[in-house]
Amino acid sequence: MTPGRRRAALFVLFCLALAQACRREKPATITTAQLDSLPAPPPLPLSHFNIPLVYDYTPVLAVVERAVPRKFGSIDSVRMVGDDPNRHYAYEAVRGPFTTFVSDSEVHLRATLTYAARGYFKPRFGPTISAGCGGDSAADRPRVTVELITPLTLTSDWHLSSRARIGRLGPASSADRDRCTVSIIRYDVTQRVIDAARDALDSHLPDIDRKISRVDLGSHFEEWWGLLNKPIRLTDNVWLLLGPERLRMGEVSGAGDDLIVDAGLDARPRIVTGTEPHVNVPPLPPLARDTAATGFHIVLGGLMSYADASKTITDALRGKPITEEGRTVTVQSARVSPLPQGRLALAVTFTGDANGTLVFAGKPAYDRNAGELRVPDLDYDLNTDSEIISAYSWLRSDALRELFREKARIPADLLIAKGRSLLTDGLNRKLGESVTLSAQVDSVDVAGIYVAAPGIAVRAVASGSAGMKVKQKK
Repeated sequence: MTPGRRRAALFVLFCLALAQACRREKPATITTAQLDSLPAPPPLPLSHFNIPLVYDYTPVLAVVERAVPRKFGSIDSVRMVGDDPNRHYAYEAVRGPFTTFVSDSEVHLRATLTYAARGYFKPRFGPTISAGCGGDSAADRPRVTVELITPLTLTSDWHLSSRARIGRLGPASSADRDRCTVSIIRYDVTQRVIDAARDALDSHLPDIDRKISRVDLGSHFEEWWGLLNKPIRLTDNVWLLLGPERLRMGEVSGAGDDLIVDAGLDARPRIVTGTEPHVNVPPLPPLARDTAATGFHIVLGGLMSYADASKTITDALRGKPITEEGRTVTVQSARVSPLPQGRLALAVTFTGDANGTLVFAGKPAYDRNAGELRVPDLDYDLNTDSEIISAYSWLRSDALRELFREKARIPADLLIAKGRSLLTDGLNRKLGESVTLSAQVDSVDVAGIYVAAPGIAVRAVASGSAGMKVKQKK
């Protein structure tokens, strides 16, 4: 072979070798075992749900109706006025049904007594004479208003608790019809009726408290507790577990016939994937006190597949000409793949004055202002690109690296928005016949970016305010 032919053959071999080097794409092949496992979610504070527990307290009304006498005194029971043997009186009062209302977190039970009275005067000489009031018609009888007041609360073992007292006891009005003064004995019977009613009511207050304390709401709360423990389906194979731990007692108010307990639920909600999880419902815990509302905190997880990440970056780079030192290449595609230690590989394939693939590597981070995943430390992976860089040294430039750093961004807001939407739907729904959830997601903050086997995992913490209304079935 002549020297000229030998030089030509060597040149061809050099070109073939160079072309082979340019076509070579050598990002490291990574096995699942080499990737870092996804760490456990960050510890979160207890979530707190505000729960107005609504209970029909009509049974309390029935308890008081049975405990308080319907009748006071008797016309046949004649009493002496003081120590005067010539003056006597008798009265008879009948109680109407109690009605209820709530004011200042206390239950008021009000009833009206109507009564009749007679006075008897026995003069020294002659027959006894009498006079009275309220005897002609029940509708015209004088009236006394009776009002009992009790703060109702719940004990730790889910029983009602009462401390009944007399709130008001007096004439129903200031009109003459609601007073009874028997003129022949110059005696106001109204106060005697009030005193007798007070004595009778005072003696029955402990009985009222005792009977109210027997009202056990445990069975109702156990039913509600079971509903709160039931998995809530967010979408296919995605479930929200509220993880209730404790119920707290707050203020008590009322509306109509309903007792409203401003309770709170301490919970550790979480989202799980897979088939519907089986939950062993724990026993209803004792009722705690205090309700320091702190809102809820739930870990959300999103996954961006490497194929989707590759497409996103390819769409941003494809067809883009890059000129360095008078030479131009055009990006054809980009491929994202995982590396150990939480890093990503970005393989960029190009054509033009050089044909081949450059591989960059870096650690993903979240840009909160842009709502994007970026790789701010993206740099040449010399282990995989030494040959092509050696062949085309002009490809190794700061400008080229900065370009790929700038374009290697993946919007994460869609993942976050989807998780937020699913969570909002899951926390605004009815559970069974008596529990209604309501919530507002105020913020979603990305807590971590992780390179996992199936894709780039985005972990965020959703925070907001939530409540639920629990209504007793009538």
